[in-house]
Amino acid sequence: MSGDDRPDVAVFVAREGNRFMLDIAEMLVEAAQTEYPARLVDDRLPMPDGAINLVVAPHEFFELYDASTRELQRAAAASVCVGTEQPGTPWFRLTADVARRGLRTLDINRVAVAALRDEGIDTRHLQMGAVDSLAAASVDRDIDVLFLGSLDDRRGEVLASLAPLLYERRSELRLFRFDRPVGADTPGLVFGAQKAALLARARVLINVHRDGADDGPAYFEWVRMVEAMANGCAVLTEPSDAHDPLEAGTHFVEASRDAFGGELIELLDDEPRRAAVAEAGRRAVTEQLAFGPSVVAHLRDIEHEVLPHVAAHVADRTYLRGRWTLHGETQRPVKRLGPMMPFRELQRSAKRLALAEGAALRRIDELRSVIAHGTEMHIERIESPAYAAAVPDVSVIVTLYNYADLVGETLESIATNTGVDFEIIVIDDHSTDSGRHVVASFIDAHPELPILLIGKDANEGLARARNTGFSAARAPYVMVVDADNHLYPTALARLRKSLEQRPDASATYSILEVFGDERTVLSAIDWDPERLLRANYIDAQAMWRASDWWDLGGYRPDEGIHGWEDWDLWLRLAASGGTAVIHREMLGRYRVRAGSMVSLTNLAADDARAEIRARYPALPWPNEQ
Repeated sequence: MSGDDRPDVAVFVAREGNRFMLDIAEMLVEAAQTEYPARLVDDRLPMPDGAINLVVAPHEFFELYDASTRELQRAAAASVCVGTEQPGTPWFRLTADVARRGLRTLDINRVAVAALRDEGIDTRHLQMGAVDSLAAASVDRDIDVLFLGSLDDRRGEVLASLAPLLYERRSELRLFRFDRPVGADTPGLVFGAQKAALLARARVLINVHRDGADDGPAYFEWVRMVEAMANGCAVLTEPSDAHDPLEAGTHFVEASRDAFGGELIELLDDEPRRAAVAEAGRRAVTEQLAFGPSVVAHLRDIEHEVLPHVAAHVADRTYLRGRWTLHGETQRPVKRLGPMMPFRELQRSAKRLALAEGAALRRIDELRSVIAHGTEMHIERIESPAYAAAVPDVSVIVTLYNYADLVGETLESIATNTGVDFEIIVIDDHSTDSGRHVVASFIDAHPELPILLIGKDANEGLARARNTGFSAARAPYVMVVDADNHLYPTALARLRKSLEQRPDASATYSILEVFGDERTVLSAIDWDPERLLRANYIDAQAMWRASDWWDLGGYRPDEGIHGWEDWDLWLRLAASGGTAVIHREMLGRYRVRAGSMVSLTNLAADDARAEIRARYPALPWPNEQ
C-alpha cells in the first residue's frame, strides 16, 4: 500500500490537560508521519470515520472533555488509548475504564501492559524512543545535576539527603506539585524545545521514584529517560523494572536509595564514565529504539487488525457496559467543605490566652527595663573588632529567642560562606536562656568577622525583631536566617548573583533541606502568585533587595496574623506587582522539631486566613466552598 493510501492518524490530547502529555502526543505525530498522514487533535472527540484515533492520556482527555457520558463512551470505543500512567494510581484506574471500551490499547511501560491485560484489555507495548526533534543542539554542560519532576514526600526525602553533596556543585531542581493541571505557563516548568535545551546542558539527570514506589514494581519513567538520553545527559535512577532493552550500567546508572548519593558523586567525578554512559544511552534511544519504526509497526497492525472492525464495534453498543468513573457521572464532584471545627471557639480562646500571656510577659519585660535602665527598651550593642570598618555586600540578620543550644551552629554555618563580603546582625529578642552569651562568645572567637549583636531587654516579637535587623543592615542585600537554621557555604554568593541577574526581582530564595524531625525539601516551588493565594509555601529564609523591602514596609507585627508574617510579606509583594525568584539549588537548611511556634500559629487558622484575605482584596483569591 502506498503512503497515499494510508489512513489518517489523529493523535488526540486534552487541550486543558497536563502539558507533559502534549509533548508525548507531538512525539507520536512526528513518529507516525514517517509513513502515515498524522496530525494533532484537541478540539473534538474521536469518531469512527476511518482514521486511526490515538488518544494520549485518556484519563485526562475524556475527563476534561465537555460531553455526555454516552458521547464519551462512543468516542472511547472508536479509539486506541495510549496509556502513560503507573499502575496503582487513580489515573491508571481511569485509563483502564476508558481503554476497555476500545478494541486495542497501547501503553509505554510493560508493567502497565501486564496490569491492563489482567483486566481483560487487549494491550500492546509501545516501545518509547526518540524522534529527531527531541534532541537539542550540543552546548557546554554547565549543570552538574538536574531533576525534573513532581514533589511528594518520598522524593522530598531523597532530595534532602543529597543537599550536603550538591551545594558546591551546579544543580537545578525543577519541582512542582501535581495538585492542579500543569500547563505551558506553570512557573518553572519547561516543555518541548525548552526542555531539550535544558537537558542538553546537564551532565546527569537524577530520577527518583514517586510515593508508593516501595510498595510494588518500580516504574521506569520511559519518557523522562528517553528525553534525557536523546540529549546526551547521563541518567542516574533508582532501581526500576521493565527497562529492557536498555541495560543498567550501560545505558544508565542504577543505585539504591541508600547508595544514591555516593553513586552520584562517583559519576560526576568520573567524566569518562559519565560520558560513556551518556553516549550509550543516546545511541540506544535515537538508533536502536528510534520511535518512528516502533510507532509505525503498531499503526500497521491497527490498520489491518483493528480499524476494519471499529465501525461495527461502535454500532453494536457493547461499549456501554461496565464501569465508567470519568466526568463526574457516577462520582459526584467532591464539594470542599470548610474544616470541621467542633472546638473552634475553644481554639480561639486558647489562642487569645496564649497571645495575652505573651503580651503580659512583654509588658513585664518593659517594666523591668524601666527599673534597671530608665527606659522601656534598653538595647545592648556588642560589635566585633571587624564590624565598624566593614563594607558588606550582604547583611545576614539572625533573630534569636531561646535557641542557646542551636544559635552557635547557625552562626558557624553563616561564617563558612565564601565569595561575598557579609556582615552578621543578631537580634536577641530578650531570650530567657543563655543565647545572648553564646553569641557574645562567638564574637570573641571570631574577631575577623563583622558581627553586631543587638540585645533587647524587652521582648517585642519576631516581626519587630526582624525589622530591627533590617534597620541595622548596611548592605544592599539582606538575608533572613532564623536562629535554628543553617546556610551552606555557597548560599550568600549564589543568592546575591541571582538578584544581580534579575533586576526585576525583589527577593530570591533557595530550596531548603528540611532536617530534624522531618526530612524533605521546602521553598521548592517557583514564585507563583496563584499558588501563594492558596497557602504560603516560601519560608522566610530568603535574600531581599533592601530598598524593595523598605518600599513594602517590612514585616507587620499584628496578633491577628500571628505566625503568618512571612506570608503577609510575600502577599504584599505579589499585590504590589513585584516578584521573587527561586534559586533552584539546595543552599539552606530548615530545622523542624516539636514544640515550635507553628502550633500556636495554626490555632484558629481560619480567622487568620480571613484577616489575610481582607488585607489584599484585589488579589484573585480562590473560591472556598
